Amino acid sequence: MNHEQMARANHKGGYNCGQAVFAGFARELGLSLEEAMQIAPRPRSEGGQCGAYLAGRALLARLKPEAVSAYEEQFKSLNGATECRKLRGAGKTCNDYVGDAARLVEAQLDT
Repeated sequence: MNHEQMARANHKGGYNCGQAVFAGFARELGLSLEEAMQIAPRPRSEGGQCGAYLAGRALLARLKPEAVSAYEEQFKSLNGATECRKLRGAGKTCNDYVGDAARLVEAQLDT
């Protein structure tokens, strides 16, 4: 199972969007699942931004800081926004944004 699949499964299993993405990378962070869940960014905690987007940004800040700006640009380009309010009316589900964030983080880690 890749990171996108794990994050989507986490979200479907009841984790919020930020926790779903962050928990999918717990091993890379050197954290237990519980620790990752506790430090995951809260949805809309920064200016109403999507929790999945915030989690991806926070993950890269810890794992590969030089990739944060590329991730931000890619997420915005792919989805047109980073704010929950705008994303929720764009025809995709929250689980789709969780998958996008995890996939983009994984791609940045692989480069």
